[in-house]
Amino acid sequence: MLMSRMSCAVLLFGSLLYAAWAGAAEPLVARQSAGLAAQPQRIVSLDELSTELLVSLGIEPVGVANLANYRRYINIGNEQLEHSVALGSAQQPDLEAIARLKPDLIVGVAYLHLSLFERLDGLAPTLIYQVSLASDGYDGVAIGEAMLEHLGRLTGREAQAREVVEEGRAALAAAQQQVRDRDLAGEPVTVLYPLVQQGTFIALNQQTLIGSLMNRLGVHAPWPLQSVHSLHRRIDMRTFAREERLRVLFVGGQGEAPFFRSALWQALPVARQQHYAFLPTPYWTFGGPRSVAVIANQISDALGAMSR
Repeated sequence: MLMSRMSCAVLLFGSLLYAAWAGAAEPLVARQSAGLAAQPQRIVSLDELSTELLVSLGIEPVGVANLANYRRYINIGNEQLEHSVALGSAQQPDLEAIARLKPDLIVGVAYLHLSLFERLDGLAPTLIYQVSLASDGYDGVAIGEAMLEHLGRLTGREAQAREVVEEGRAALAAAQQQVRDRDLAGEPVTVLYPLVQQGTFIALNQQTLIGSLMNRLGVHAPWPLQSVHSLHRRIDMRTFAREERLRVLFVGGQGEAPFFRSALWQALPVARQQHYAFLPTPYWTFGGPRSVAVIANQISDALGAMSR
C-alpha cells in the first residue's frame, strides 16, 4: 500500500500545474471566488493538507476528498471527521456529492485543483492555494503555516492558528537542538525512501515538507534536489556507499524488509555504524504545522537513538 502511495505521488507531481497568481489578495492564493463569505461554516476539503489545516482549527469539514487515506496515513484530528462525507479522490473529487452538501466554501490546492476552479466556483465559493514544488520562496513548512494563518483569519480562528503554528515551531526547535547536541550541524544527514526490491534509494525534493524540515535542521543534504519538475531522484548503491559519515532516516514503513537484514546492507558503512533509523510517518509530501510537530518529534527521537 505504501509503495502504491509512493507511485501515485510520483505520477501526481510529474504532472504539476503551474498557476498564475491571478491577482489574488494573498501571495499563497492561486485563485479564489469573488466575495468569499466571512466565517464560512460548511467547508469542503479536496486534499490532505487542507483537511489537516481545517481540523487543526477545530473545524469539521462537511466533505473530504481522500478521506480514507487521510484517516489511515495522517491520523490528525480523525475524531473531527466522523460525520464528514467522502468525496472520492483528490485528483477527481465527486462534484455531484459536493453540490448536494451545499458548502459555503471549497478549499483545494493548485497542483490538483486549479484546472477545476471554474466548475468548483459554479458550485460554491472556492479557494485554491498555490501549493506545488514551485511556491515562490515558500518551503514546505512555510506553506502549511501561511495557509493555516490565512484560513484562521477567514474563519475567525486566528488564536487557534497561532497556537498550532507555535506547536510546530517548538517541535522543530527541539529537533534543531538535538542536531546541535549531537554535533550533527553540517554533517550529511538525509531522508530517503528505500526501493528495497531494486537496492536503490530515493532522495526527496527539498520543497516537500520533510525535505524542508531537514533543511531547517542545519544538516548537510548529500543529494539535494530543488527542481520544480521532479519529486525525487534515485541514488544507486555505489553512490550511497561512498558516504561514509552518512546518517539516514528512512520513510515508507519498510523497516522489516529482508533487504535490511541482507549481507549487502550489513556491509555498508551506515549499517555498520548504526547510523540509520526508520521514521514511523508514511506521509512526507505536504503538511501543516501539526504534521511538522509529528515528523520533527520523530526525527528528534531517531537522531537521539543513533549511535554516535
